[in-house]
Parts: sequence; C-alpha cells; structure tokens
Amino acid sequence: MAGLNELAAVNLILGNIGETPVSSLAGSAGDAYVSTALNTLNEVARTVQEEGWEFNTDSNYPLTPDISDTIVIADNMVSVDSMPGGINVTVRQGKLYNKTDRTFTFTDALDCEVVWEFDFIDTPQYIRQYIAVRAARVFADRQQGDQIADALSQDDEARALRTAKRHDLRNADRTMFDTSNNLGRLQTRRI
Repeated sequence: MAGLNELAAVNLILGNIGETPVSSLAGSAGDAYVSTALNTLNEVARTVQEEGWEFNTDSNYPLTPDISDTIVIADNMVSVDSMPGGINVTVRQGKLYNKTDRTFTFTDALDCEVVWEFDFIDTPQYIRQYIAVRAARVFADRQQGDQIADALSQDDEARALRTAKRHDLRNADRTMFDTSNNLGRLQTRRI
C-alpha cells in the first residue's frame, strides 16, 4: 500500500525529537526510543480509530447469535451499538448484552453500528498521516515536555486533523437527505 508505513511513521516520531531515523523496525527492539515510538504509534492509532470514522464504521451490520444464542464480539470491534430504534445493547464480558431484557441471549440477528480497529497500514493514508503526526506530538511531550516544540507540533496535528476530517466527510458520500443523527456524529467527533 502506498503512503506512510510503520517505519516511516516511527521515523517521523523520532525525527520530531531530533533522533536519528532507523532503517528497520525488526532489529530495533532493544532501542528504547524506537520501541516507545512504536508503542505510542499503536496507542494513538487505537485512540483515533475509537472515534469512529467513515472508513472503519459499518451501519446496519448484522451480528448473528452463535449456537448458544450469544453474540460474541470480535477483538477488533472497538464499539458496537444497536441502530436507532433497536434494543438497548452494550458489550460485557466480550459478548453483546441486552440491557432492556438484562440478558446475553439473542435469538435473531441484530443490526448494529460497528466501529472497527484496523492495523495502522490498513487505514487510509490521510488517517495514517494524522495518527503519525499526533503520535509524534504525544511522544515528544512525554519524552521532553518541551512546550515550545509541542506548540509547533500542535499546529501540524491540527492541520493533519483538518485534512483527515475533510477526506472522511468526502468519503462518507452524504447527501442532504441523510439523517441529522449520522451527520451530527461526523461533525461532533472529538479527537
């Protein structure tokens, strides 16, 4: 996939504090900065995706009960909610829980809104760029606590976020007939 990969993102993070780039992540496990940069990248990737973007959100996604009438939640499902007008559900103990009837039992498939977490490289380029810039700021703040450098990174992060939101909205294929609930979710996302 073209664009920013994990190695380039880690080098961007390291470069933000003046560290030398690395040529590979494989042999860098003993380097504390590289290891911390990669951990920060993964942490920020998870946090950004939890917000639910167009690329990682499926509406009306059918979740089907297994043979014991439970709906097990996959590890890469960040959040699951029933569609408006559906039963009130939440995730408990790795399964879908019906809060209305206070049970884990489901006899029929349930259409839900699912937010997925993908590996960094499997996200769109505009999200990877935003994640990398945000991770660079977080990493620099944790390593150095330099408020002047942090202010410069915040500007870069704000620019990357605006670009990501612009691409996300463009990819949403929204029309004026879409519900205000869906548009509101996209417009009020906190990042």
